[in-house]
Amino acid sequence: MELDRDRIHQLMNEKVVMGVINETDEQLLQNALQEYPELKTEFEQLQQEYAIWSSEPAIQQLDNEAAFTQIEDKLKERKLRKRKSIAFSMLLVAASVTAFVVFIYPLFTSHSGKIKPPQDLAANNKTLQLQLSNGEVIDLSAPKDSITVTGGTQLRNSNNALSYSTKDNTGNTEQVNKLWVPPGMDYHITLSDGTIVFLNSATALRFPFHFSGNTREVFLDGEAYLQVAKDHNRPFILHTPNGAVQVLGTSFNVNTYDSGRVKVSLVEGAVSFAAAEKQTILKPGQAITYLENKGTTLTALNENELLWIKGRYKLDNTPMSEITRVLPRWYGVKVVIDNPAIAEKKFTGTILKAEPIQEFLDAIKLTTGADSYYKDGVLHIR
Repeated sequence: MELDRDRIHQLMNEKVVMGVINETDEQLLQNALQEYPELKTEFEQLQQEYAIWSSEPAIQQLDNEAAFTQIEDKLKERKLRKRKSIAFSMLLVAASVTAFVVFIYPLFTSHSGKIKPPQDLAANNKTLQLQLSNGEVIDLSAPKDSITVTGGTQLRNSNNALSYSTKDNTGNTEQVNKLWVPPGMDYHITLSDGTIVFLNSATALRFPFHFSGNTREVFLDGEAYLQVAKDHNRPFILHTPNGAVQVLGTSFNVNTYDSGRVKVSLVEGAVSFAAAEKQTILKPGQAITYLENKGTTLTALNENELLWIKGRYKLDNTPMSEITRVLPRWYGVKVVIDNPAIAEKKFTGTILKAEPIQEFLDAIKLTTGADSYYKDGVLHIR
């Protein structure tokens, strides 16, 4: 079989930047590196360049807007010089899987309604937890290489990721489980078909341990970036509170945080959005936003919206009213704006999830004059 070099370069990017690929792709990559010395050389060079890039001082101080812009420009130059090294592109934080057509449909009645954390998880929704279809709750806060659950399924919870294996494809493996990622965290899960789902903070995912039938269906409320495994015979369907994305194999971002709104950003492939008897074709590098009772809007993909995968949220002249919707998800704190005039003030900079919230609040005060204080566990901005 002829070597698919584009596919191998893609896997190189995924492994170096995201640090995770499924077992099948890992084996494919290792076989190619052993058989083709020139690919091994490219891979080692990619690792070296990424190590240098990620250790640059400006990367450690992304709240400095000038430094961030400088790094972005540098990455764009590298991308032009070496098209294959798309790992350094802020747009393609994770290289996309082979592109196929994506379709978005309204939800079926049986799937309608906003997906919420399970009731027994909601009382402790600051904990990373998995609720099995039988009601059993697994605490995923602490890493553990092997967790055996009812039915014999083996869970592996390590490196901020969940993977699993089942004894067979029968029994209750197709029952829907519920994974809740609390505010302040992000997490990723590898599904049984090899699809990788990167979950942002305050996000719920419902999925089966095994896909049966002619489709692969999961349910999302929050935000996720998906690398869908190819399967021409079984489309992958991602249900959201206001629509569904049907995929055969591609990479895209879905955001459903705001009630009545769904935004799909396409990295590679094609999307057809159907609503109110109107169909819109989406091309790579475009995004489509659906607002309930208002229809759809087609825009260019905003690469800043994908930075959450690397723990960054870039703000570009963003009003405080919007920023205060991000802070609860990223830091797990309720936020109230005391002075309505502050809500209209705008800020340009970057939120780093790994840094204390006070670092960001100090930057807000320095640039906008908005002060902050805590009262009864609530962050007030004035």
